[in-house]
Amino acid sequence: MIFRHLLAILALTAIASMATAQTPEIDAQLRDLRTAAPLALPGPAATTAVEEISINLLASKIDRHLEAFWAKNKITPTEPATDAEFLRRLTLDLGGRIPSIQEIRQFTPSNDPKKREKKVAELLTKNAYLNHFSTVLRQQWVPQTLDNPQLQFVGTQFEGWLRGRLRDNVGMDQIVREVLTAPTLFNRGRINNAPVDVNNTGFGFNQANEFKPENVAASASRLFMGIKMECAQCHDHPFAPISREQFWETAAFFAELQPAIANSTEVKLKREIKIQDPDPKKVKTVEAKFFDDSVPNWKDGVSPREVFVNWLVARDNKYFARNAVQRMWAHFLGLGFIDPIDEPGLENPDLIPDLVKELTKEFADSKYDIRFLIKAITRTKVYQLSSRQTDPSQANPRHFARMNVKALSAEQLFDSLALATGFMETNTNLQQRQFNNGPRREFLTKFASTEKMTERQTSILQALTLMNGKFLSDQTSVERSQFLAGIADAPFMDAPAKVEALFLATLSRTPSASEAERFGGYVTRGGTENNEKKALADVFWALLNSSEFILNH
Repeated sequence: MIFRHLLAILALTAIASMATAQTPEIDAQLRDLRTAAPLALPGPAATTAVEEISINLLASKIDRHLEAFWAKNKITPTEPATDAEFLRRLTLDLGGRIPSIQEIRQFTPSNDPKKREKKVAELLTKNAYLNHFSTVLRQQWVPQTLDNPQLQFVGTQFEGWLRGRLRDNVGMDQIVREVLTAPTLFNRGRINNAPVDVNNTGFGFNQANEFKPENVAASASRLFMGIKMECAQCHDHPFAPISREQFWETAAFFAELQPAIANSTEVKLKREIKIQDPDPKKVKTVEAKFFDDSVPNWKDGVSPREVFVNWLVARDNKYFARNAVQRMWAHFLGLGFIDPIDEPGLENPDLIPDLVKELTKEFADSKYDIRFLIKAITRTKVYQLSSRQTDPSQANPRHFARMNVKALSAEQLFDSLALATGFMETNTNLQQRQFNNGPRREFLTKFASTEKMTERQTSILQALTLMNGKFLSDQTSVERSQFLAGIADAPFMDAPAKVEALFLATLSRTPSASEAERFGGYVTRGGTENNEKKALADVFWALLNSSEFILNH
């Protein structure tokens, strides 16, 4: 075991050139959807000629804005990422796992000048994209399901619903509309007197927020407007121009979520909410009003929640599309143009305001097409930069002069470990797997985190789980791992070839000359026990425990 730890140190040197002050360790929660039942994605993988022009145009605009910003601030961007770096990063960002050896061998030798954009289009048709992005949205939109055991089933239901909407490529505006206007059990799950199956709606959002208007309003404003209003619930916001009155005017749109009001036939009651007046002897009635102080145009028979969403996703609303592109940018680049994303203001301005306006407009023009935005961002030069720092001017992560190193979420980590080691879950039922004890459950318990991807740190318990836990011990044992045994026993591979196979399986690249010599020599010598198979297992263990494996770079 001591030699395994020494090998881990050697493996860490593989990415020494990209180590910076903002290099994080892993943390997060977990779910393995790699073995999910196949889903048929509608529509062709390729885009139309018009869409291709729009995507290329937006990608070029993004790059021009950033190049002008770098020139103005005397910043020298780093070198472009290699094909191996790009493929690993893209597969983690879109599919939630590292690429397989087969994917690497197919992608990297290709001389097709459009192979990167074709790979993006291909991944967007895979189940892994649906699984990963539904997980990402579930964790952002209903984070209560991460640490509340009573809401585990709610999280599973909500994620399954999101997967279906992503499969159909429903616009972000429509997805949010369905989330905020989902029926409640209090009105007997009916919309316009038609029965509705709450399992096929965004019902879980309201349930996770306890059907409280103030909770739903706080979550909706933060997640879909990028405005953190909850600090104004009891008093005017201490640091932002948000009043207590504005908070409750927003909450009043969701008053019908309260059981007593939901069953009432008095429509006016659904547009108002009663709160405690500053005078403790009085109760104040607040009527629904938009955050920008405009007055709703009420219509008979139209839910106040529907009125709110109509305002929220309107083309001229300055909050919705802007917040969506900020969050999507942060997903792929590690940080948004403002940080934190939900606290805009004079003290937290956009890095490049004109670029944010450009992205916001184009996203709205695409009818809030998520895949359009993904293709444009991943096609940019900035997304395809290396994470290695080659100049002091690249030190600030908010300048995007190199790719920010991101921690793997627990889902990404487990799925990547499973793929690298050939591990397969025996239980493929998604709902049942949420409650079964096993590797997934262990990761869910030990790696849960709400920290930003660029700031997560590994705890001692998590490090011990990776180094000494049963799961990884089994998967790096020649006696218990079929994948490792297959590599070790391959008669057509010498020690260097076996080491290369392990590098491809774990780090998604071939070893450098020095790595091949160091690790290949260790295996050839039989390690410390004069046993080539055990030495190979040591190398496998070291690679899986290296920073290069547990980080997205």
